[in-house]
Amino acid sequence: METRDQQTSAAAQQQTSEAPGAEPRAAAAQPPPTAASDNGAATEAPAQEQGLTPEALQEQLAQQRQKTEEYVDHLQRLQAEFQNYRRRLMQEKSEAVSRGKEDVLRALVPVLANFRLALQHADQDANAVRQGVQMIWQQLEGLLRDQGVEPIPTIGQVFDPAYHEVLSTVPATAEAPANTIVTEVKAGYRIDGRLLAPAQVIVARAEESTVPATPVTSAAPSVEVSGG
Repeated sequence: METRDQQTSAAAQQQTSEAPGAEPRAAAAQPPPTAASDNGAATEAPAQEQGLTPEALQEQLAQQRQKTEEYVDHLQRLQAEFQNYRRRLMQEKSEAVSRGKEDVLRALVPVLANFRLALQHADQDANAVRQGVQMIWQQLEGLLRDQGVEPIPTIGQVFDPAYHEVLSTVPATAEAPANTIVTEVKAGYRIDGRLLAPAQVIVARAEESTVPATPVTSAAPSVEVSGG
């Protein structure tokens, strides 16, 4: 009786000890989800949601290509319009310069006619020729004023190297202080404040101070060398 009971108890203990180990083996038998399967599922899901099939990708590529061609075409049209505008602007500028020249030359025609009349009557009356030349001179100055040209003031003015050119100088006096213009040799002109032609003038200069030079003597005594 005791032997049978011992065998029964040993069998029960063996079953109890084997039961806990059965669960780990069953758990190990089930393979865990791999990272590749998770990533694949995550990649396929957005692709399926967005409908990024090869046909859809080709359609998007065609749309982008069409937009690019439209942008390039628009840029080429803008470039052509800018070139036309630049060409038209240069042409208008050239025409404006040409019209300006025509206006000046048209105003010079009467002056040339008066010169011709003065030369034709040069042998008849010297006083009439003088008056004619004076009228031509006034006519020319009026033409210059109409073009915005004005003579540069000279006599009695302080010398300005920006507008005056010195030909020679004379000693200054009480009436003509130093650095003052005393004579105008050739008239100068400026247009809108800019120099057109400098005026050639003679300017008064200050007298140079004459200080007698002090003779320089050597303090070192002279040494005479004699033969021994």
